[in-house]
Amino acid sequence: SFMHYKGWIKRDQQDLLISTLGDGLMMTSGAPEAPQICLHALGVAMLELHGAMVRMLPSILQNLVRIYSAAQLSVHLLEFVSSISRNQGLYTNFRKGDYQVLFAVAINYIRFHNNQRRRETSLSTNTAGARPADVGEKSDPRRQSTGAIPASPSEKQLLNDVALSQYVLVMAYQVIDVYFLSLTPALKAEMFDSIIVGLLQSNYSRSNLDEVNEVCLDMVLQNHSRSSEDILGLSDVTVQEDFGPVVERHWIQHNGIVTIRAQKEGLMAQIIERSCSGATSRIVDLPAEVSRKYVERAERTERPPTSLPASPLSDSPVSAFGSLSQSASRGRSIGRNRRLHSMAPGLPSLHHEPDMLPHDSIARLLRGELLSQSDLSRAPRFPMRFGAAPCLALEFINAYQGLQNLDVPVMLPPNFEAVARSLRIFDNTAMVDTHKVSVAYVGPGQTTEREILLNQQGSPAYWNFLRGMGHIRRLGQMKDFSAGLDTSGQDSDGRYTLGWRDLIAKLIFHVGTLMPAREDKQEQIVRKKAHMGNDFVHIVFNESGRDYEFDTIPSQFNFVQIIVTPVDGQVPTPEDEALWLRSDLSK
Repeated sequence: SFMHYKGWIKRDQQDLLISTLGDGLMMTSGAPEAPQICLHALGVAMLELHGAMVRMLPSILQNLVRIYSAAQLSVHLLEFVSSISRNQGLYTNFRKGDYQVLFAVAINYIRFHNNQRRRETSLSTNTAGARPADVGEKSDPRRQSTGAIPASPSEKQLLNDVALSQYVLVMAYQVIDVYFLSLTPALKAEMFDSIIVGLLQSNYSRSNLDEVNEVCLDMVLQNHSRSSEDILGLSDVTVQEDFGPVVERHWIQHNGIVTIRAQKEGLMAQIIERSCSGATSRIVDLPAEVSRKYVERAERTERPPTSLPASPLSDSPVSAFGSLSQSASRGRSIGRNRRLHSMAPGLPSLHHEPDMLPHDSIARLLRGELLSQSDLSRAPRFPMRFGAAPCLALEFINAYQGLQNLDVPVMLPPNFEAVARSLRIFDNTAMVDTHKVSVAYVGPGQTTEREILLNQQGSPAYWNFLRGMGHIRRLGQMKDFSAGLDTSGQDSDGRYTLGWRDLIAKLIFHVGTLMPAREDKQEQIVRKKAHMGNDFVHIVFNESGRDYEFDTIPSQFNFVQIIVTPVDGQVPTPEDEALWLRSDLSK
């Protein structure tokens, strides 16, 4: 309730209020509900008392590390940390220590989750090995008659606990993803070792990388040298370049797929590398690329190249792929290893020849058998025994990248429709979370669905509201996620829409007033209803003068409605509107 009087609260009093809420996080024993209330209040303060939150946030983060083991707070705590990442102004001044705290919170939850799994697995194994009399097992007539026993209340609670535990695990990895991607390349280099150590320490399996761990580690390796601006500039789907007639070949190697699309009548090629955390694409001069890879390989084996290979396109486009497959796959790992080694100057070279790495490199690394330091620090936390962090990080990089090159590239059958269809589905799957949200305008006196769907205009306050929701996108120029809107250029869903994205998520809005709908064209109204009715979330800008009824636009999927009613009447001038439109269209 104090937030309503923020204009009358002095700076030192604001700091005291936020500090008190931060101290309330530690009250996990006497009043177990108090930390949850404090977390929600701090979430409101992020928006209402922004300056005080920036000043007091480092001390609040220290308290979060101390209470991570409180299971009843796990969801609220991780959602709070994740919401901080959505407000970049809160952590603009963060330093290495502040980011270490955030990563520690997330990694602690991953470790906590996997430790619980080990205890439950051990308990179930011991119970399964006992005789029925030992565990009180009796014949149940329900099982004999129906073949299954209805879930008891305790079993239902167990299922809920499992689902909640999985949600917490996913949130923990999301926190790592969003904060690592937001770092500058210099800070990523500083945080690199501690993140790898933490993820390997928290690995559940004794012999293999957990699937979610491998995706997260691959994300770290793929983006360690990219700035957040570079990442935002990447397309969230793989776009095939228009080269005219091409020859296309695909290889599977370890957990990745490499595609080379070469011009039939030219020297250009597109190389698409798909890994478990995303895909990258680059355009190359194919003969020059093959020559560069050949020189790299010769330098690495310390043999001067006697002669460069002939142009792979000299005979036919198909011959290019026979000589390029191994050099392209090796060159990718070589270049990455060199970049990562340069991040830790002064350390001895720990590079292993990929062909000489044992096939169980990851398993041996997890057991602490690949470490070359003689004075290993014996850490009590299973499954890792590790030495100095930079040493372990480099050992992992070499083992992980070397393991990829142990698998011989397997060429997929060319001109095979099943392969092409699978790759199209893979490439059209966005590499970030995608969401679609409806925006409806309700004018003065309007109460029916048809009146709302026919709206093509809104008030100045409504357009000012849209201005803060995202950027204008030209539908005919969109090649990535479009939430089902027509991007063919025929403008059947209008010419423009609104979009928003950050490092891990993207939103496309189905804005009712930007979609065509005429009284005499029922198909346009049906099409608009099909888009808006299938969205889980509706944002309703209500200027009807009365309460908006939940079922005004009935739908099987409308689970959340956000009703916005203007009260202050502050609207931009027409000049402001024109400036906003021009600036968005120029992006």
